[in-house]
Amino acid sequence: MFSTVISDQKAPTSQGGRSMGARAAVMAATEETKHLMLISYPLHTGDQVRDQILLDISPSVKVIFVSGDRDSMCDLTRLDEVRSKMKCQSWRIIVEGADHGMDMKPKKPTQAVGIKTGEVVAGWIQANDDSRREGSILCDEGGEVKWTGWEGAEEAMADSPKAKQKTASNIAPAPKSTPSGKTSTKAMSTPKKRKPTTNSGNSGNEPGSKRARRTTPAADIYGPNQDNVSGRTRSAGKARAA
Repeated sequence: MFSTVISDQKAPTSQGGRSMGARAAVMAATEETKHLMLISYPLHTGDQVRDQILLDISPSVKVIFVSGDRDSMCDLTRLDEVRSKMKCQSWRIIVEGADHGMDMKPKKPTQAVGIKTGEVVAGWIQANDDSRREGSILCDEGGEVKWTGWEGAEEAMADSPKAKQKTASNIAPAPKSTPSGKTSTKAMSTPKKRKPTTNSGNSGNEPGSKRARRTTPAADIYGPNQDNVSGRTRSAGKARAA
């Protein structure tokens, strides 16, 4: 990994190390140091966080952390907290599937991941974007090592499905104009459909009177041998039988 970075350097202004070597690189930084490459930085042992030397790094130095997401000595959440308090600018590469020793699980792509990491860090030294400071290296199911590219923290959050869903739910309806020129956000109501009624024409009243609604005799509904709704009227056949 470091051979790739060192071969790309034209001046000794960048230094780094892995694990305790990363701490040594920070302590050995001089006024000439422009870049620090901290691989598997041992941020904590148990509950003890060793972050003071990181907080003391000069604002003129740019720092890049390379950490595996299985690193037991550099929790990514704790690292974010420390980075937010550092005086200098920092970037981070997460190696998915790597432990503190940068060994992959399965172990086969470990060497290829190291080479890809060195290439990305060398490119970062030559050119870096202050607004895009997060990136990941991963190995897909086919065994190919891939670099996701740099992106900003806010950009990563905005691309998530939950964030998109929340944004869509917070969109207010566009205001509607009224004849008076004022705007209103009140939603338009859908007219209710009226049920059609059947009329039989004039009810025999004076011309111009309201039409009466047609009614159906109870016998037509219940048949000749059944009671009507009220139970008071019986068919003629039942009456004769009684």
